[in-house]
Amino acid sequence: MSEVSSSAASGDLRPPRATVDLTLEAFARPGAARNDAPFGGRTLGRDLLALIALFLALAAFQVQNPLLLYDTTFGSAFRNATLQPVLALGLALTAGLLIFINFNPKDRRSDPLGRPSPRQVIASLILMLYVAYILAAVLFGFNLSGALTGVEQAAFTARLTDTAPRDALQTALNLSFVLIYPTLMSIIVLWQPWRRLPIYAAAIRANAAPLLVALLVLALWEGLIVVLNIQAFLLPRPSVIAARLAELYPRLLSAGWNTFQNAFWGFAIGSGLGIVAGFAAARFVGFSRALLPLAIAINAVPIIALAPIMNRWFGELNSASKIAIVALMTFFPAMVSTIKGLTSVDPLSLELMKSYAAGQLATFIKLRLPSALPYIFSALKVATTLSMIGAIVGEYFGGSTAGLGYRIRDDAGLFKYPEAWAAIFVASAFGILFYIVVSSVERALMPWHVSFREQ
Repeated sequence: MSEVSSSAASGDLRPPRATVDLTLEAFARPGAARNDAPFGGRTLGRDLLALIALFLALAAFQVQNPLLLYDTTFGSAFRNATLQPVLALGLALTAGLLIFINFNPKDRRSDPLGRPSPRQVIASLILMLYVAYILAAVLFGFNLSGALTGVEQAAFTARLTDTAPRDALQTALNLSFVLIYPTLMSIIVLWQPWRRLPIYAAAIRANAAPLLVALLVLALWEGLIVVLNIQAFLLPRPSVIAARLAELYPRLLSAGWNTFQNAFWGFAIGSGLGIVAGFAAARFVGFSRALLPLAIAINAVPIIALAPIMNRWFGELNSASKIAIVALMTFFPAMVSTIKGLTSVDPLSLELMKSYAAGQLATFIKLRLPSALPYIFSALKVATTLSMIGAIVGEYFGGSTAGLGYRIRDDAGLFKYPEAWAAIFVASAFGILFYIVVSSVERALMPWHVSFREQ
């Protein structure tokens, strides 16, 4: 109070230093100030994270014992050897984030002094113990339940045959159940959905119109097919597609994962090279003039023309042909958006950096790159859908029989249209999940952007 009085008496109308610092901190870290971060209290990010953690905990539990992996329908969906480490690492990541946001002092459910409740501590310890158990079993081939029951570790990684020690594996499985149920309860305790009911009500009110439209479309789809007697080969009923999806999802999930791997690596290579080319093109005008017409020409070529060429170059059964198709499709949007973002910097901001005697590198890191990030992520989000399209089309025109593109072509050719639509649904689900992951990374890296601060 004395500081304010003395400032006013001296004619200095500037706010006290402490007030200015607080305002700047709130502006620089709006997620912390408003509890509006990716997993903050006002969004559904925490709920999505908890649901993913629940699913990954159940999926990873199927992987750790061959009785579940080969003898159950749900477990057979995760037989793909490259999918299992991803499940374990995904569980570790989501569990770590869930624990972190519960121990974050800014979290409203924590003690005002930042001390987590004993219930949160116990739940976090149980979850960390389960994650360590899964990582050891999946990544390092050491199953603790098998070690405690005297089962050879090789039995947990071998395929389940008639000579497998089923009784010993069943004993180890019974012991591992001691972990899975407390783990699921721990995730729910850290989630605490019963304290987020007002958020759910607000989300339902905000999304009532899209939900009603979706339900209306499905009802009309189902009803018009019955009333107009539309043949199944033209358009199957949603209920029939859902039934086939529930029956075939283990095989479709494995096929979708094979396709997604090609889409992801093509996305990473194409977008990565596009961003690097955009950096170079924004810096060297001559390079931009030489590269841009070539990129436009390649992007103008239809994908159905590229797919046979790439299959011939790299081999139909080689996944490199599908990766190359996706890389070509995602390169151009990433490059153009990067150039646009780097060259759309506010001139006044550039003059301010020059007045501070900032060099080219400092200007790039502190001004040009942050200004370009919204453009880059817009291109990356578009590329997520393009990558799935490219991978499926590449498989459609020849390739491995383990992907979704082949299944869609094969089922449609044999007039199995409900199965083909079920495969299309799985492809859409992978594309949506890919988009959500990129959007989450964008929000985590750019909490300062106005589009997030206004939500």
